[in-house]
Amino acid sequence: MVKISPFIFHLNFCPLAQTKSSERISFASIKSQLEYPDFLDIQLKSFEDFFQLETKSEDRENEGLFKVFSENFPISDTRNNFVLEFLDYFVDPPRYELDECI
Repeated sequence: MVKISPFIFHLNFCPLAQTKSSERISFASIKSQLEYPDFLDIQLKSFEDFFQLETKSEDRENEGLFKVFSENFPISDTRNNFVLEFLDYFVDPPRYELDECI
């Protein structure tokens, strides 16, 4: 019976051990580079869609913040003496201009 050391056995059957360590693949020379999307524009569009800022309150669709409020209201106490209902929301304009924040 031949004894094989577990360490040697592991190296013989490990696919990484059979590759040459000096061979490296460089991805720095890829000629066709993808253009990055405008991440700020994506974030601003998502914000506007969530809050529906440009939509009148009676024309708002059941999505975004309006949907979140509609799904969680009305809120009532355990004895149903008080009920808190959601009617509408509005977002105040920014308090400071962009130049003042910088």
